[in-house]
Amino acid sequence: MTRILFADLTSGRVSVEDLSFPGLDGLGGKALAVHLLERYLDPKVDPLAPGNIIIFTPSPLAAYGFSGSNRFGAFTKSPLTGAFLESYAGGTMARTLRETGWEAVMVQGASSEPVRLHIDRDGAALLPAGDLWGREVFASEDCLRSLLGKRSSTMVIGPAGETKSTIASAQLDNDHALGRGGLGAVFGSKRLKAVTVTSAGAVREQAGGSFQDVRRRVSKLATDSPAANAYRTFGTPMMVAVLNEAGAFPTRYWESGRAAHRASLEAEHWPEWAKVETETCPPCPIRCRRRLTITSGPHEGRVVRGPEYETLFSFGGLCMVEQAQDVLFIHEECNRLGMDTMSAGNLVSLAIKATQDGRRTDGPLPGDTQAIVALLRSMARRDTELGDILSRGIREAAAAFGMEDEAIHVKGMEPAGYDPRSLRGMALAFATSPRGACHLRATFYKPILAGMTQGKDGDGVAEIFIDYEDRMFLYDCLIMCRFYRDFMTWEDLAVVAGELSGGEVSVADLQAQMNDLLTRVRRLNFAMGLGVADDTLPQRFFTEGLDDKPPIGVEEFQDMLQAYFNRRGWPEGVPRSA
Repeated sequence: MTRILFADLTSGRVSVEDLSFPGLDGLGGKALAVHLLERYLDPKVDPLAPGNIIIFTPSPLAAYGFSGSNRFGAFTKSPLTGAFLESYAGGTMARTLRETGWEAVMVQGASSEPVRLHIDRDGAALLPAGDLWGREVFASEDCLRSLLGKRSSTMVIGPAGETKSTIASAQLDNDHALGRGGLGAVFGSKRLKAVTVTSAGAVREQAGGSFQDVRRRVSKLATDSPAANAYRTFGTPMMVAVLNEAGAFPTRYWESGRAAHRASLEAEHWPEWAKVETETCPPCPIRCRRRLTITSGPHEGRVVRGPEYETLFSFGGLCMVEQAQDVLFIHEECNRLGMDTMSAGNLVSLAIKATQDGRRTDGPLPGDTQAIVALLRSMARRDTELGDILSRGIREAAAAFGMEDEAIHVKGMEPAGYDPRSLRGMALAFATSPRGACHLRATFYKPILAGMTQGKDGDGVAEIFIDYEDRMFLYDCLIMCRFYRDFMTWEDLAVVAGELSGGEVSVADLQAQMNDLLTRVRRLNFAMGLGVADDTLPQRFFTEGLDDKPPIGVEEFQDMLQAYFNRRGWPEGVPRSA
């Protein structure tokens, strides 16, 4: 039985149900969320209407002290894409929620006044939050912390969520973002300012010997392996150098794959202007996050977290902000406003391009940090024409600028910083990702950079892609950190899934179940209005080369896509019926 907490914001009622789920649906995480979406969501609902629902799930491994499991997932219908939305973040929320005994929380309806949902072991309460409405994320967090016990976690929206910007995030513990797809706007439409959780104390589930062997081995790899040491030393910003070398670092709104100012962005140079310390999502030993204390200049003594690679790409590459310290402050501003840095950077760079091309007169110029920050604030509050246009997302902004053929997105979501004209297999990854262009659903850039797809035909690329996509789908059921993707084999994953599901599970069982779950997500997307025609790429990727790389050939892309459909068992891309 799975213990689920239901909160109806319209009626103000909170209830508890113990539900059973077939097969691996009860595993938790994404599998559990898909089942709940199928059961409770009208796929035709407006994402910002009271009928939309939000599902929260902590990692089922968080109660076992499993390294890399302090991860938290949220699932809804996206106001940015109009399709299935999944978003994940670290921090402490997964641990505290699992310690209260809840395996999922579902929020439905909409309140007439701002509210906070507070959860503990006994249940939940809807509390007034009018005093928080209008406050930025950090100020709201400070206020909530003064009310909560020590073992507590927070999830808060900022001005961007309150104004229902389609790129609004929900921030966990200030600096961890459920960023992509506009989850914060769904919060705002429900007048849900915050979710808080207080745990009575640590809980440690017991498990069998084989499971414990896997847990210990994974912890050791996360402590000692070269990959873990690389993330511990530089974090995700190390990818600035890697992607520049590969000619795949998107620059000047996807016009180039290399930034001439790369050195000023790379993490290796940060100690020249900041004291760099590591932080973690306990109990993870990788410690990939960065805590920076500025050591010189007008901001000396200021402490800031981040930025990650994706913020460095979206503002340092696309918007041509040349100094990492400036990107750092932009990153902090996005967190304070409750705004996804990837979509924000893509949108600002589109406005820059529109200004340079003479289509707008009110946009920033490349690298103008002050103007970019001012525009971000306007996007969050929707208090200028340009800010309001950009807050609606890439499709509406491109239409308003007359730039539909130039805008870079898939299904309404902008890609991450891995240009598929250099990393050709990423074309398949971006086109088929259920939530829109996404690098994390399969992390396919990793085998491409390692040379695993070199010389492969469309079917060979699709075969490798499906193996990665299936494993990452399972990681999302476990809600494990992506940095652990190489630390567990399929056999290890079968041991873990068997322990959680209470029975023996084979690798073949897992692979079949992941294919079935992905098919069900695709059915959800089709019910929400998507179709095969949405599995494509921005037109510019087919018509414009990248530096010394040619554009992606339409036939080359179609070969990969059809091979993928064939291997998934989706004739002509259409998912089989239930």
